Amino acid sequence: MLRLWLLRHAKSAWDDPELDDFARPLSPRGKKACRLLARHMAERNISPGLVLCSPATRTRQTWERLQKRLSGGAPDRIQARFDPSLYLAEPAALLALTRAAPTDCRELMLIGHNPGLEEFAASLSGSAAGDALDRLAEKFPTGGLAEIVFPAKAWAQVAPKAGFLASFVVPAQLKDG
Repeated sequence: MLRLWLLRHAKSAWDDPELDDFARPLSPRGKKACRLLARHMAERNISPGLVLCSPATRTRQTWERLQKRLSGGAPDRIQARFDPSLYLAEPAALLALTRAAPTDCRELMLIGHNPGLEEFAASLSGSAAGDALDRLAEKFPTGGLAEIVFPAKAWAQVAPKAGFLASFVVPAQLKDG
């Protein structure tokens, strides 16, 4: 069984109109969402073997804020790669990256952007727990985290509609404190 985590970066700041999209940092709301997500992920013992992250500032900052909590104080414990092809990637590119993941990695996390991430999650999910698929179809907001499980033995076998959307969490669902 393989577990794929799809995380949309936390909320970014728009206060500087001169700033290029790639360079936009997290907003205060995004930083708070990262705190909530990090706590949620630590409580669930989420510890991907590999994280593939867009190199955009907001995705890097999202990962940096989560990494501290998920790595149990050993930041190098979770391997992370910043891949330029993840910046604003379309579902086909995300599928290719996923299928190329090492076979010894049983849990993979992609940190990226919409609309590609939302479309990718929907394309992989053939069934879901509870109302997760309906909520995903409604909106994949910033800080949204989808967990998709596959019965496959290797990432190369991942295919559209073959996954089970086990959970879909958004920061608004998580309590502060």
